[in-house]
Amino acid sequence: MYQDFFGINEAPFSIVPSARFLYLSERHREALTHMLSGLTDGGGFGLLTGEVGTGKTTILRAMISRLPQQAQVAVILNPALSSYDLLATICDELGLFYRDGASFKQLTDIIYRHLIANHAVGKQTLLLVDEAQHLMPDVLEQLRLLTNLETDSRKLLKVVLIGQPELQQLLQQERLRQLAQRITSRYHLLPLTETEVNEYIHYRLNAVDCLYPVFNTSIVSYIAKQTQGVPRLINLVCNKSMQLACQGGVHSVTKAMVVQACEDILSWQVPSVASSRSRLTWLPWTIAAALCGVMATVAWQYWPQINTQTQPLAATSSSPVATTDTAPLTTAVVNTETRLVTAINDSRNQRNAMQSLYQLWGFDTALNQATCATSSRIALTCFSGSTTLTRLGLINRPVIVALNDGKQQPFYAVVYAITSDRIELLLDKQRISVMPAWFEARWNGHFSLLWRPPLGNKTTIRFGQSGARVAWLNQQLNTFLGDNGSQISYFDQTVLDKLRRFQRAQDITADGIAGPMTLMILDAALNLPGPTLQPEQI
Repeated sequence: MYQDFFGINEAPFSIVPSARFLYLSERHREALTHMLSGLTDGGGFGLLTGEVGTGKTTILRAMISRLPQQAQVAVILNPALSSYDLLATICDELGLFYRDGASFKQLTDIIYRHLIANHAVGKQTLLLVDEAQHLMPDVLEQLRLLTNLETDSRKLLKVVLIGQPELQQLLQQERLRQLAQRITSRYHLLPLTETEVNEYIHYRLNAVDCLYPVFNTSIVSYIAKQTQGVPRLINLVCNKSMQLACQGGVHSVTKAMVVQACEDILSWQVPSVASSRSRLTWLPWTIAAALCGVMATVAWQYWPQINTQTQPLAATSSSPVATTDTAPLTTAVVNTETRLVTAINDSRNQRNAMQSLYQLWGFDTALNQATCATSSRIALTCFSGSTTLTRLGLINRPVIVALNDGKQQPFYAVVYAITSDRIELLLDKQRISVMPAWFEARWNGHFSLLWRPPLGNKTTIRFGQSGARVAWLNQQLNTFLGDNGSQISYFDQTVLDKLRRFQRAQDITADGIAGPMTLMILDAALNLPGPTLQPEQI
């Protein structure tokens, strides 16, 4: 390492959290103050969100260290739990004894008795859940039920949910509206500004008594821009830059070194959740493409005048272009033909389509990150298979398809929306509407998609298995079928019968096996979080 070269005893940019390097920017201090004050009011929930690596866990640690001694804190760091596992984990964190095989009611009663006992001696009970974006809706509902115990002025259990921005989307579901109404303090943690990046870097260098001017103003500015102010990325880039400086025998990082460090580090990072700014950049091309789609509809209706080998796209009788006005129509056809040909030619690379698919799920990816391998880093899973257009509608998630042009050369599109009479495709970030017959004539049935498997496990759930995933499946089937059956964690004949009822209702093979296709269709039927093929109209 480079410590001896720079005359320091510790690497200043380690990503391992350390109280020695605790730097609270103005927005970190504001978040901390906001969350601490929220814990003193009478509400049941607090919410802290932020992009990956912006310092949410830092706030969590700082918050715990500042809580009064009379507070008892339970921390859940791995929330990929079933409702039952959640209750058991809370008991473990609070040091509560329960028997093996204890029922839901028994675990709940144990927690309730402890909350009452804490309140009787003036002790506040807090539950902090990190990475809460991975919580399933039924688990969040279980948390809400735990906060029902209250006095005239306050809840006996306070819950703070900490997670990435998609947690906000999760809480917007209709079924979670009661929980959302109980959130009394919210804060979204933004990345550091360029000024704060400069303070952050030099704060860490000063903490290890580094006497060399390692990063000058222009280098800091470059790091701030490339990392977008995300502290974790700043640490990685600065650490790599200092390694390169050591190898080069200089005590100040050069522009070439920091450029190389950024290329080495940032190309391998987990995709960031799309910021409000990056999402807004979709709006102009979406609106423009919607207008283009109107022109494309008319132009392709008359496409035989230009290319008789191409079938028409969806055409409406209420076309805004008058068919008798031949001169403007010819111009529209030519312009639209050129635009469509350009869009198709710019859609030959499958990674461009995958990049669009990630963005629909709310993640910005570099082109070299737009692969299936990236999905596992953000709790998603890639799936590829063959199906029908009707089945795509049941899955109800955007998919990537390979289509053949007039020369039988493939191009890649994202199926963005499906209705009874049209299919909307994303081609080179343009929305183009086509007829189902046109689509099916060019599609061989293969597709790829991203989805979020139950409890992070994509394997099949079948008869004879037991555990949290079986309990999850049984609970979701109960919800869909309106069945008030008991909680079951063993895949017995009862679960088998319910699964087959669901499969028959969805007109899929009733084999009683919860494979990926069945799980994805169940996911869609219950409207679980994620983009759908019925996006909001603009």
